[in-house]
Amino acid sequence: MIRVGYIAGEPNPSRAPHLDRIAERPEIELTVIYAAPTVHRREWTLDLKHEPIILRGPIVPAVRLLHHDYPLTPQIWRLLDRECFDVLVIGGWSLLATQLAIVWARLHRVPYLVISENHFREPRGGIVSALKRIVLPHVVGPAAGHLVTGTLAREHQLHYGAEPDSITIFPNTVDVEAFGRRADHLRSRRDELRRGLGIPDGAVAVTQVSRFIPFKGPDEAVAAVARARALTARPLHLVLVGSGPMRAQLEAQAAALELSVTFAGWRSGDSLLEAYAATDVFLLLSRREPWGIVVNEAAACGLPLVLTDTIGAAADLLVPGENGELVRSGDVEGQARAIAKLAADEALRERYGRRSRELVAPWGYEPSVESFVAAVQRALTR
Repeated sequence: MIRVGYIAGEPNPSRAPHLDRIAERPEIELTVIYAAPTVHRREWTLDLKHEPIILRGPIVPAVRLLHHDYPLTPQIWRLLDRECFDVLVIGGWSLLATQLAIVWARLHRVPYLVISENHFREPRGGIVSALKRIVLPHVVGPAAGHLVTGTLAREHQLHYGAEPDSITIFPNTVDVEAFGRRADHLRSRRDELRRGLGIPDGAVAVTQVSRFIPFKGPDEAVAAVARARALTARPLHLVLVGSGPMRAQLEAQAAALELSVTFAGWRSGDSLLEAYAATDVFLLLSRREPWGIVVNEAAACGLPLVLTDTIGAAADLLVPGENGELVRSGDVEGQARAIAKLAADEALRERYGRRSRELVAPWGYEPSVESFVAAVQRALTR
């Protein structure tokens, strides 16, 4: 049995089911350590089957620089000394807990794998880019392996010194089959669900699922759907699923544009699936997005996609012209044209939706669990 320490920032619904399944594997003894209950100020609550260790410490607000908070948790050093892990799996390098874990592993000659979502399509400030150029070769090169979310993250790790055969795809994803099956069941109540969301009869429902914060681009979603009305004869209705500090701003923006819109609130479980089942077009106009788990969800539910090119998942789960449209962040006119194209053609939406399911089908839980176990076993031989 291999004793594995998994160190990450916070509990996450796109990772927790993976970890639950990994913890059940007989060849793995898994200990999950989180730097804090949340570093992204999340609102979700999770029913975790594995029992994690959640560190506590003062929080340094660092959202403007790092896009997350920075918990001060030096106690992880003593924890690693005590647990005597065979392998560490470390989620990134931008938290004190993960930074100390990398240093500890180097000093104690314990192999470590790095989990990375980063990619070069994310806009980054000059200070962060400079730090990455200096630091990352010393983190990436010595690692025994790399678990990346997709194609763009793989390119990122290669750039900073990873060997090609040390990289394993370990995606952010959902239970693809279960998601699709449940969404199909809920579509039997589609008319009822659409009425519950305030979608007018005959309207094409365009849905974005995200927090209401600037880099998720909900303001661009409002502007793009409003502009698309002039480009199609079909009435449009925007559904914004989420919550956050931009709520009042978005409401004022939608009112000024006289846009038909529903603020559906933060949703999870069947409540979220109901929104997908009522939807015609899925939209995510993030200005930066390491991956975008909602893309997996929407694709599993058989929806056509409109995504910005800054979204990590777009490189793997979107084929423009086959299951959706790729647009540029900030290009409201181009975004509107893509929305209008799908709104005008029901047959195209259906064809794109079927293709979304085909593309996301290999991204379920079980293959990624096998990949994780194999990567840990390889790390012991490096």
